[in-house]
Amino acid sequence: MQLMDMVRSREKGVLIPGWQRGRLKAWRGLLLVKMEHVHELHRVTRVARMFSPTHDRDRPPPLWDAQPVEMTIDYWTYTGTERIDDGIGGFVDYAQTWVIVPAREESHCGRAGSERL
Repeated sequence: MQLMDMVRSREKGVLIPGWQRGRLKAWRGLLLVKMEHVHELHRVTRVARMFSPTHDRDRPPPLWDAQPVEMTIDYWTYTGTERIDDGIGGFVDYAQTWVIVPAREESHCGRAGSERL
């Protein structure tokens, strides 16, 4: 399977301005998009997940209601919602956009080091 680099382009639902996107580090792993029953939503929906055999603890939350926005030979863009722990015993759902590109080198998974999208 092809390793992918993924950048989350929103923070707490707010789009990160283009001039700040250079600071974002990519998360490297395998992309899986499939229909799943999400108990919290009480329905079946398309879910995108990133997996890494070596860095599962810092894995990004799944993208629920994942919809492909744009797919080219160079990159894919998915949008949806992700559920984040609010720190006081609950959760908050935020809009999120993932920009995904094929990894240039396949040496490590998880955080892609200094390589940025």
